[in-house]
Order: sequence, then structure tokens, then C-alpha cells
Amino acid sequence: MKPAPLESNARRGIQSLEIGVRLFQDIHRLGRPATLNEVARLSGMPPSQAHRYCVSLIRTGLLQRDGRGLYGIGPFGFQLSHAEADRGHARVAALAALRELVEQTGETGFLSTWGQTGPTILHVVDAPKPIAIRPTTKGDLPLLNTSAGWVFAAYLEAERLKLLLDAELDAQRRSLKLSAAAIASMRQTFMRRLIDVRRRRLARGAGERHPGLNAFSAPIFDQQGRVVLAITMFGFAATFSSAWDGSISRALQASAAELTRRIGGAPPKAISPSPTARRG
Repeated sequence: MKPAPLESNARRGIQSLEIGVRLFQDIHRLGRPATLNEVARLSGMPPSQAHRYCVSLIRTGLLQRDGRGLYGIGPFGFQLSHAEADRGHARVAALAALRELVEQTGETGFLSTWGQTGPTILHVVDAPKPIAIRPTTKGDLPLLNTSAGWVFAAYLEAERLKLLLDAELDAQRRSLKLSAAAIASMRQTFMRRLIDVRRRRLARGAGERHPGLNAFSAPIFDQQGRVVLAITMFGFAATFSSAWDGSISRALQASAAELTRRIGGAPPKAISPSPTARRG
């Protein structure tokens, strides 16, 4: 029997690999995690066969299966995907995690991303309580006095942070008739807070914007170490523990770290000192 020509072998390829890649592409285009039946329908194969391909894709990191049994883009899949599609998948995964946190803690939570001058709220999940508070979703949150703002500010480029912080401090000076010394003190307090956020990968609010409310925010990083999303949990100080080692803060930190891992992200290795930190 004569061996097949080299050119023929090169063109033949590996059919199972091609099928697996097409299955990954189908889930990627869907833009959200899918059930096994949906995967089978998208790929045009029986569920049992689709399951075998999904198992192999999970082993390679192209797919992952979440706690609901749904198949979505895996850590390595995020690294290969287009940036805009990445954000969509990351938001779907983060919203599912937020709902689990609200159910686990009994407190309200919201998901935010970067807007024009600060975080903008994407989704709010209300606490399962007779009386719950709900944040406004209009406009960007300030950097100066919100835990979500601190999370994004802690990882902004120094010059961009300086411009935004100067604008907020100037607005505070004019509206509250504050002295130059008071503004300088606010700047120093803010910059020290950002150092703490980077160290803990967690921001804590204790009534800075709304007295009587506590909050924690945690960052979710992409492959370049940028904050793409933040999850915030908040509630009335009487029932919402502000302890760094409390159940709410621990659950939030663990959830944010797992989301970062799931989207193939990683925290930045180092942050350059900001010139605003040296100003008096």
C-alpha cells in the first residue's frame, strides 16, 4: 500500500480537534454560559458526544463548568478571546457570583465597571430583606468617598488619577468652603487608603459618603492586571459587619479572586508610586 502524499496528509488535519475548536467558538459567540443541551444544539451533536468534547476543552482551560453546571469560557479561553467578548463573559460570570454572595450574606450588592470619571453601576442585586437599600445607578460614583471608587483608583495610572482626584477635591473645596490645609489632609488620607486597598485587594467603607452604611468592594482583574469589574456589598452598619476578617469581607475576597482566576486574569505585580501621594 502506497503512503499518502505529504500534501494530502497536511490537508487532512485532525477532525476531532476542528470539531472541538468549533464547539468553543459556538459557546464564545453565544456570549453566556450554556447548558449541555444548548451546547449540543449549537454544535449539532448528541449531548453525550458534546459532553465528551466539553470535558476535553475544560482540561485544556478553554472551557469551564460553573456551580450551576453551565459551560462557559475558561481561563485560557479568555486569553485567546477578543477583548469585547471577554468583558461580556466576565460580566455574566460576575453577576452570577454576585447573586450567590447576596444569597450567602443576606446583604445588597452591585457590580460596577469603569465609566468616564469613576465606577458606573451595571447591576444591583437586592438583599432578601423586608427593608433594603438600593444605590442610584445614574452617573459615575466618586473616587473620593466610595469603596468602589477606591478599588478602581488604587490601580489607575498615576497621571490619570491625579487629574480626577484634583477635580473632585476642587469640587469639595468649592462646595464645602474648605481650606487648603483641609484639602491637603483629604488628599493624604485618600492616598494612604489606596495603599491599603492594594495590599488587601479590598476596600472598606464606613459611612464616608452615607453615614450609617458600611461597604466592602473587591477588584476583578483581567490578563493585563487591570481592574475590569468590582463587586460591592453594603448594608446598614447595625447589621453589616465592617470587620476585615468578618464573614462578608472573606466571602467577597474569595469570590473576586475566583472570578479573576476564571477569566484568566491576575493582579498586577507592582504599582508605580503616584505623584499625588507626595503632595502635602
